[in-house]
Amino acid sequence: MYKNHPPQLLQDNTLLIKLRNNTQEHELNKERSTILSYLRRHLKNAGIRLNIEISLEEDKNTQKAFTVADKYKAMAEKNPALAMFRKQFNLDLE
Repeated sequence: MYKNHPPQLLQDNTLLIKLRNNTQEHELNKERSTILSYLRRHLKNAGIRLNIEISLEEDKNTQKAFTVADKYKAMAEKNPALAMFRKQFNLDLE
């Protein structure tokens, strides 16, 4: 979640977190008070606020991988070590 959209610091001590869907928003809202409490305590700033934005644009432009080969290709692009691991252990796709 945060690798694709790292939190941004806006003016007035506001953190903007962009999420991909409503499920992520729901899960973040369950932990919102804990997160804010932690940040306020450790940063010694009681004025920190958290804004959530749903960004559906990226999902529309991204093709879904349906086959095993497509899924592997997408994962290997994100993490090249996966391709090295597959080659080193002579693994096949099923």
